[in-house]
Amino acid sequence: MPIIKASCPECGDVEVAPGRVKIMLCSSNGEASYTFRCPSCGFIVAKPVERRIVEVLVAAGVRLQFWRLPEELSEHHDGPPLDEHDAASLRDALETPGWVDFLRKGIAGERGNA
Repeated sequence: MPIIKASCPECGDVEVAPGRVKIMLCSSNGEASYTFRCPSCGFIVAKPVERRIVEVLVAAGVRLQFWRLPEELSEHHDGPPLDEHDAASLRDALETPGWVDFLRKGIAGERGNA
């Protein structure tokens, strides 16, 4: 069985079995990272990894898991970003007994403007 040499920020160089390593590959942009739990200290290590190394690790028996960036990242948003005043207004509204009605009115107002 192959052994993978990796680096833990706490322990330095360690040897890890392929079954203890997982590669996360983003199908949206092709970026990848690998994770493992250090066999010496138990620290969970996550590091970016190049595509050519992904192929070598998969060939050695490392699990490959795909994930996608959230669709919300590609949504178009109108209006200014939220600021401290907006957050304070929401906090104050949530402290009032009628906060659910306050939110419903805001949502209904947005639908009316659409």
